[in-house]
Amino acid sequence: MSTFITSDLHLGHSNIAGPNTSIWKEGYRGFESVEQMDDEIINNINRFVQPEDTLYVVGDFAMGGHTRIPDYRRRINSQEVHIILGNHDAHIRKYADLFASVSESKTIFVNKQGIYLHHYACRVWEGSHKGFLHAYGHSHGSIEHSPYGKSMDVGIDNAFKIFGAYRPFQAEEFMYLMHKRKIEFPDHHSSETNVR
Repeated sequence: MSTFITSDLHLGHSNIAGPNTSIWKEGYRGFESVEQMDDEIINNINRFVQPEDTLYVVGDFAMGGHTRIPDYRRRINSQEVHIILGNHDAHIRKYADLFASVSESKTIFVNKQGIYLHHYACRVWEGSHKGFLHAYGHSHGSIEHSPYGKSMDVGIDNAFKIFGAYRPFQAEEFMYLMHKRKIEFPDHHSSETNVR
């Protein structure tokens, strides 16, 4: 059993799918239709995530018709999908019974490594001064040019920049990408005091 983390799927969202479907800007992604985008994202998730695996979606699961949320959930292999609420998840609570959990944030442990999940990038998070990692979304990879501490955008748009595919991060893969990043101490917690 493995743990996977992703964010900002924006399933059903025409404005993000591509220039042919967007009525705003040019669309972030290069798909010909929303259906093509939805199919590729869900198929890529299912290529990695097996039914016995756990998937954490760190916000913005779907947009553009909340009534399609049950169908999107049904199409994902994992029997255990957790939702961390994002700014486009107003309707998720209505379908909470389809998910293992729905929360504002969550701290998980993978091989004893703490990982704080929150839709927005934080400067300080639970356990940040102890080396806990922070997986966030929302920014669609746009702030990764200036990484901050042991945090990273785990959204599928950042995965596309790194791997060339809209796909989830395996937790160990995320942890490996974080291992060279240094802990930041922007507040009273420091490496000397290491307040617990």
